[in-house]
Amino acid sequence: MALAPVLALGAYSCALGGAIDKEIQSTPRDPATGVVRGTEAIDLGDPDSPAACLLLHGFVGSRKDFGDLGERLAEAGHFVRLTRLPGHGTTPRALAELDPEGWLIGARTELEALKERFGRVYVIGFSLGGTLGTLLAAEQGIDRLVLVSPYYRVAYSGWYILPPEVWNRLFRRWVGFVPKGSRFIKVNRAEAKMELYSYRYVPTGAVAGLIRLGRRAASPDTLGRIHCPTLMLVSEGDEAASPKASREVFERLAGSEKSLHVYGSRSNHHLILDHDGEDVKARILAFLTAPLEALPEAPASPPAKDPVSAEGGQDFPTPRG
Repeated sequence: MALAPVLALGAYSCALGGAIDKEIQSTPRDPATGVVRGTEAIDLGDPDSPAACLLLHGFVGSRKDFGDLGERLAEAGHFVRLTRLPGHGTTPRALAELDPEGWLIGARTELEALKERFGRVYVIGFSLGGTLGTLLAAEQGIDRLVLVSPYYRVAYSGWYILPPEVWNRLFRRWVGFVPKGSRFIKVNRAEAKMELYSYRYVPTGAVAGLIRLGRRAASPDTLGRIHCPTLMLVSEGDEAASPKASREVFERLAGSEKSLHVYGSRSNHHLILDHDGEDVKARILAFLTAPLEALPEAPASPPAKDPVSAEGGQDFPTPRG
Protein backbone atom coordinates (compact mmCIF):
# COMPACT_ATOMS: atom_id res chain seq x y z
CA MET A 1 0.00 0.00 0.00
CA ALA A 2 2.82 2.40 0.84
CA LEU A 3 4.18 1.94 -2.68
CA ALA A 4 0.94 3.06 -4.33
CA PRO A 5 1.53 6.83 -4.03
CA VAL A 6 5.13 6.41 -5.19
CA LEU A 7 4.07 4.38 -8.22
CA ALA A 8 1.29 6.86 -9.01
CA LEU A 9 3.72 9.78 -8.88
CA GLY A 10 6.17 7.88 -11.06
CA ALA A 11 3.51 7.20 -13.67
CA TYR A 12 2.39 10.81 -13.54
CA SER A 13 5.95 12.07 -14.04
CA CYS A 14 6.52 9.75 -16.99
CA ALA A 15 3.29 10.80 -18.66
CA LEU A 16 4.06 14.47 -18.09
CA GLY A 17 7.59 14.04 -19.42
CA GLY A 18 6.21 12.67 -22.66
CA ALA A 19 3.73 15.54 -22.94
CA ILE A 20 6.51 18.11 -22.40
CA ASP A 21 8.60 16.45 -25.13
CA LYS A 22 5.62 16.64 -27.48
CA GLU A 23 5.13 20.34 -26.72
CA ILE A 24 8.81 21.08 -27.35
CA GLN A 25 8.80 19.21 -30.66
CA SER A 26 5.58 20.78 -31.93
CA THR A 27 6.39 24.41 -31.08
CA PRO A 28 7.85 26.46 -33.98
CA ARG A 29 11.23 27.84 -32.99
CA ASP A 30 14.36 29.38 -34.46
CA PRO A 31 16.61 26.43 -35.38
CA ALA A 32 19.77 28.42 -34.56
CA THR A 33 18.77 29.71 -31.12
CA GLY A 34 15.98 27.35 -30.04
CA VAL A 35 13.84 30.38 -29.12
CA VAL A 36 10.11 30.02 -29.81
CA ARG A 37 9.09 32.17 -32.76
CA GLY A 38 7.27 35.30 -31.65
CA THR A 39 8.90 35.39 -28.22
CA GLU A 40 12.29 36.79 -29.26
CA ALA A 41 13.47 40.04 -27.67
CA ILE A 42 12.92 42.92 -30.10
CA ASP A 43 13.63 46.64 -30.34
CA LEU A 44 11.12 49.18 -31.65
CA GLY A 45 11.18 52.92 -32.27
CA ASP A 46 13.83 55.57 -32.67
CA PRO A 47 17.27 54.56 -31.30
CA ASP A 48 18.05 58.29 -30.95
CA SER A 49 15.04 58.97 -28.74
CA PRO A 50 15.81 60.67 -25.40
CA ALA A 51 13.72 58.06 -23.56
CA ALA A 52 13.63 54.26 -23.61
CA CYS A 53 11.00 51.85 -22.32
CA LEU A 54 11.94 48.41 -21.00
CA LEU A 55 8.98 46.00 -21.09
CA LEU A 56 9.25 42.97 -18.77
CA HIS A 57 6.74 40.17 -19.42
CA GLY A 58 5.06 37.71 -17.11
CA PHE A 59 5.90 34.30 -15.65
CA VAL A 60 6.10 31.55 -18.33
CA GLY A 61 4.90 34.22 -20.78
CA SER A 62 6.48 36.38 -23.45
CA ARG A 63 6.43 39.83 -25.03
CA LYS A 64 2.98 38.91 -26.36
CA ASP A 65 1.69 39.76 -22.86
CA PHE A 66 1.87 43.43 -23.96
CA GLY A 67 -0.19 43.18 -27.15
CA ASP A 68 0.51 46.28 -29.26
CA LEU A 69 1.66 48.44 -26.34
CA GLY A 70 5.27 48.38 -27.59
CA GLU A 71 4.24 49.65 -31.01
CA ARG A 72 2.16 52.42 -29.44
CA LEU A 73 5.03 53.52 -27.22
CA ALA A 74 7.33 53.59 -30.25
CA GLU A 75 4.79 55.68 -32.20
CA ALA A 76 4.75 58.12 -29.27
CA GLY A 77 8.49 58.69 -29.74
CA HIS A 78 10.03 56.24 -27.27
CA PHE A 79 12.66 53.62 -27.97
CA VAL A 80 11.19 50.29 -26.83
CA ARG A 81 12.91 47.12 -25.69
CA LEU A 82 10.59 44.09 -25.45
CA THR A 83 12.82 41.62 -23.67
CA ARG A 84 12.78 37.85 -23.20
CA LEU A 85 13.49 36.89 -19.62
CA PRO A 86 15.97 34.02 -19.03
CA GLY A 87 14.38 30.57 -19.21
CA HIS A 88 11.39 31.88 -21.15
CA GLY A 89 10.49 31.34 -24.79
CA THR A 90 12.60 28.17 -24.94
CA THR A 91 11.40 25.06 -23.07
CA PRO A 92 9.84 24.32 -19.68
CA ARG A 93 12.91 22.22 -18.86
CA ALA A 94 15.21 25.18 -19.50
CA LEU A 95 13.13 27.21 -17.07
CA ALA A 96 13.28 24.41 -14.48
CA GLU A 97 17.08 24.33 -14.66
CA LEU A 98 17.45 28.09 -14.15
CA ASP A 99 17.99 29.74 -10.78
CA PRO A 100 15.05 32.20 -10.57
CA GLU A 101 17.55 34.86 -9.52
CA GLY A 102 18.53 34.73 -13.19
CA TRP A 103 15.30 36.54 -14.08
CA LEU A 104 16.39 39.52 -12.00
CA ILE A 105 19.93 39.37 -13.36
CA GLY A 106 18.59 39.32 -16.91
CA ALA A 107 16.25 42.25 -16.30
CA ARG A 108 19.03 44.19 -14.57
CA THR A 109 21.37 43.62 -17.51
CA GLU A 110 18.73 44.92 -19.93
CA LEU A 111 18.11 47.99 -17.78
CA GLU A 112 21.79 48.84 -17.41
CA ALA A 113 22.31 48.56 -21.17
CA LEU A 114 19.49 51.07 -21.79
CA LYS A 115 20.76 53.45 -19.10
CA GLU A 116 24.10 53.63 -20.88
CA ARG A 117 22.41 54.76 -24.10
CA PHE A 118 19.43 56.89 -23.07
CA GLY A 119 18.89 59.92 -20.88
CA ARG A 120 15.67 58.53 -19.38
CA VAL A 121 14.59 54.93 -18.91
CA TYR A 122 11.09 53.79 -18.01
CA VAL A 123 10.24 50.26 -16.87
CA ILE A 124 6.85 48.67 -17.62
CA GLY A 125 6.40 45.35 -15.85
CA PHE A 126 3.53 42.89 -16.15
CA SER A 127 3.00 40.19 -13.49
CA LEU A 128 6.49 38.72 -12.84
CA GLY A 129 7.79 41.70 -14.82
CA GLY A 130 6.15 43.92 -12.19
CA THR A 131 7.94 41.97 -9.44
CA LEU A 132 11.25 42.51 -11.22
CA GLY A 133 10.47 46.15 -11.97
CA THR A 134 9.79 46.74 -8.28
CA LEU A 135 13.12 45.19 -7.30
CA LEU A 136 15.02 47.14 -9.97
CA ALA A 137 13.43 50.42 -8.92
CA ALA A 138 14.58 49.78 -5.35
CA GLU A 139 18.18 48.99 -6.26
CA GLN A 140 18.90 51.64 -8.89
CA GLY A 141 17.45 54.72 -10.50
CA ILE A 142 14.44 54.38 -12.81
CA ASP A 143 12.82 57.51 -14.20
CA ARG A 144 9.28 56.10 -14.15
CA LEU A 145 7.78 52.75 -13.22
CA VAL A 146 4.57 51.15 -14.51
CA LEU A 147 3.22 48.06 -12.75
CA VAL A 148 0.45 46.14 -14.54
CA SER A 149 -1.12 43.30 -12.53
CA PRO A 150 2.15 42.99 -10.61
CA TYR A 151 2.82 39.73 -8.79
CA TYR A 152 3.54 39.88 -5.06
CA ARG A 153 1.30 37.05 -3.84
CA VAL A 154 -0.96 34.48 -5.50
CA ALA A 155 -4.64 35.41 -5.61
CA TYR A 156 -6.50 33.09 -3.23
CA SER A 157 -9.69 31.22 -4.09
CA GLY A 158 -11.77 29.26 -1.58
CA TRP A 159 -11.60 26.03 -3.57
CA TYR A 160 -7.80 25.98 -3.07
CA ILE A 161 -8.43 25.09 0.62
CA LEU A 162 -4.76 25.83 1.35
CA PRO A 163 -2.90 28.81 -0.14
CA PRO A 164 -1.19 27.89 -3.46
CA GLU A 165 2.17 28.72 -1.87
CA VAL A 166 1.58 25.93 0.67
CA TRP A 167 0.57 23.40 -2.00
CA ASN A 168 3.72 24.22 -3.93
CA ARG A 169 5.90 23.72 -0.85
CA LEU A 170 4.24 20.38 -0.08
CA PHE A 171 4.46 18.83 -3.54
CA ARG A 172 7.39 20.32 -5.45
CA ARG A 173 9.81 17.67 -4.14
CA TRP A 174 7.66 14.99 -5.75
CA VAL A 175 6.13 16.76 -8.74
CA GLY A 176 8.52 18.60 -11.04
CA PHE A 177 5.94 20.08 -13.41
CA VAL A 178 2.24 20.86 -13.42
CA PRO A 179 0.12 21.28 -16.56
CA LYS A 180 -1.22 24.74 -17.40
CA GLY A 181 -4.35 24.45 -19.50
CA SER A 182 -6.22 27.34 -21.10
CA ARG A 183 -8.35 27.58 -17.95
CA PHE A 184 -5.29 28.87 -16.13
CA ILE A 185 -4.57 31.61 -18.67
CA LYS A 186 -6.34 34.34 -16.76
CA VAL A 187 -7.94 36.62 -19.33
CA ASN A 188 -11.71 37.05 -19.71
CA ARG A 189 -11.73 38.16 -23.36
CA ALA A 190 -11.87 34.79 -25.11
CA GLU A 191 -10.04 35.92 -28.26
CA ALA A 192 -7.03 37.05 -26.19
CA LYS A 193 -6.07 33.49 -25.27
CA MET A 194 -5.13 32.95 -28.92
CA GLU A 195 -2.91 36.06 -28.83
CA LEU A 196 -0.79 34.91 -25.88
CA TYR A 197 2.10 32.49 -25.59
CA SER A 198 2.71 30.48 -22.44
CA TYR A 199 4.39 27.25 -21.49
CA ARG A 200 1.79 24.52 -21.11
CA TYR A 201 3.82 22.85 -18.37
CA VAL A 202 5.13 24.86 -15.44
CA PRO A 203 8.14 23.84 -13.28
CA THR A 204 7.15 23.77 -9.62
CA GLY A 205 10.67 24.83 -8.64
CA ALA A 206 10.30 27.97 -10.76
CA VAL A 207 7.00 28.69 -9.02
CA ALA A 208 8.83 28.52 -5.69
CA GLY A 209 11.34 31.06 -7.05
CA LEU A 210 8.51 33.33 -8.16
CA ILE A 211 7.03 33.19 -4.66
CA ARG A 212 10.37 34.14 -3.09
CA LEU A 213 10.89 37.08 -5.45
CA GLY A 214 7.34 38.30 -4.83
CA ARG A 215 7.92 38.34 -1.08
CA ARG A 216 11.19 40.19 -1.51
CA ALA A 217 9.61 42.78 -3.79
CA ALA A 218 6.78 43.38 -1.30
CA SER A 219 9.08 43.73 1.71
CA PRO A 220 9.21 47.07 3.57
CA ASP A 221 12.95 47.29 2.88
CA THR A 222 12.37 47.13 -0.88
CA LEU A 223 9.39 49.47 -0.99
CA GLY A 224 11.04 52.01 1.28
CA ARG A 225 13.71 52.57 -1.38
CA ILE A 226 11.37 53.28 -4.31
CA HIS A 227 10.98 57.00 -4.95
CA CYS A 228 10.40 57.20 -8.70
CA PRO A 229 7.00 58.21 -10.13
CA THR A 230 4.92 55.03 -10.26
CA LEU A 231 1.68 54.02 -11.96
CA MET A 232 -0.01 50.81 -10.81
CA LEU A 233 -2.90 49.23 -12.74
CA VAL A 234 -4.76 46.27 -11.23
CA SER A 235 -8.07 44.45 -11.60
CA GLU A 236 -10.36 43.39 -8.80
CA GLY A 237 -11.07 40.34 -10.96
CA ASP A 238 -7.42 39.20 -11.07
CA GLU A 239 -7.39 35.45 -10.37
CA ALA A 240 -3.61 35.06 -10.63
CA ALA A 241 -1.83 37.91 -8.79
CA SER A 242 -3.49 39.12 -5.61
CA PRO A 243 -4.98 42.62 -6.07
CA LYS A 244 -5.01 42.96 -2.29
CA ALA A 245 -1.24 42.43 -2.18
CA SER A 246 -0.82 45.05 -4.92
CA ARG A 247 -2.81 47.57 -2.87
CA GLU A 248 -0.63 46.89 0.15
CA VAL A 249 2.50 47.44 -1.93
CA PHE A 250 1.13 50.67 -3.36
CA GLU A 251 0.47 52.01 0.14
CA ARG A 252 4.07 51.30 1.19
CA LEU A 253 5.86 52.77 -1.81
CA ALA A 254 8.08 55.53 -0.46
CA GLY A 255 7.68 57.90 -3.39
CA SER A 256 5.11 60.68 -3.34
CA GLU A 257 4.49 60.62 -7.11
CA LYS A 258 2.35 57.50 -7.36
CA SER A 259 -1.04 56.64 -8.78
CA LEU A 260 -3.19 53.50 -8.54
CA HIS A 261 -6.06 52.67 -10.90
CA VAL A 262 -8.31 49.73 -10.00
CA TYR A 263 -10.52 48.11 -12.63
CA GLY A 264 -13.62 46.07 -11.96
CA SER A 265 -14.03 42.34 -12.42
CA ARG A 266 -14.76 42.32 -16.15
CA SER A 267 -10.98 42.08 -16.72
CA ASN A 268 -8.68 39.41 -15.29
CA HIS A 269 -4.91 39.13 -14.87
CA HIS A 270 -3.90 39.90 -18.46
CA LEU A 271 -5.17 43.48 -18.21
CA ILE A 272 -3.48 44.77 -21.37
CA LEU A 273 -5.26 42.18 -23.53
CA ASP A 274 -8.54 42.07 -21.64
CA HIS A 275 -11.73 44.14 -21.89
CA ASP A 276 -10.11 47.19 -20.26
CA GLY A 277 -6.96 46.94 -22.37
CA GLU A 278 -7.50 50.10 -24.41
CA ASP A 279 -7.92 52.18 -21.27
CA VAL A 280 -4.85 50.51 -19.71
CA LYS A 281 -2.68 51.39 -22.71
CA ALA A 282 -4.00 54.95 -22.84
CA ARG A 283 -3.18 55.48 -19.16
CA ILE A 284 0.34 54.11 -19.60
CA LEU A 285 1.00 56.37 -22.59
CA ALA A 286 -0.36 59.40 -20.74
CA PHE A 287 1.73 58.63 -17.65
CA LEU A 288 4.96 58.26 -19.61
CA THR A 289 4.47 61.44 -21.64
CA ALA A 290 3.05 63.76 -18.95
CA PRO A 291 5.34 66.20 -17.12
CA LEU A 292 5.65 65.39 -13.42
CA GLU A 293 3.56 68.35 -12.37
CA ALA A 294 0.72 67.03 -14.53
CA LEU A 295 0.46 63.70 -12.73
CA PRO A 296 -2.92 63.40 -10.95
CA GLU A 297 -3.40 64.34 -7.34
CA ALA A 298 -5.95 63.29 -4.73
CA PRO A 299 -6.49 64.06 -1.06
CA ALA A 300 -6.24 60.48 0.19
CA SER A 301 -4.69 57.08 -0.37
CA PRO A 302 -7.01 54.19 -1.32
CA PRO A 303 -9.21 52.89 1.49
CA ALA A 304 -9.02 49.27 2.52
CA LYS A 305 -12.02 48.36 0.38
CA ASP A 306 -13.30 50.46 -2.50
CA PRO A 307 -16.43 50.47 -4.63
CA VAL A 308 -15.11 49.81 -8.13
CA SER A 309 -17.27 49.93 -11.23
CA ALA A 310 -17.07 47.07 -13.70
CA GLU A 311 -16.40 49.46 -16.57
CA GLY A 312 -14.29 52.45 -15.74
CA GLY A 313 -12.53 51.50 -12.55
CA GLN A 314 -11.39 54.00 -9.95
CA ASP A 315 -8.33 56.17 -9.44
CA PHE A 316 -6.43 56.45 -6.18
CA PRO A 317 -3.54 58.87 -6.63
CA THR A 318 -1.47 59.87 -3.65
CA PRO A 319 -0.75 63.54 -2.89
CA ARG A 320 2.71 65.06 -3.04
CA GLY A 321 4.62 66.36 -0.11
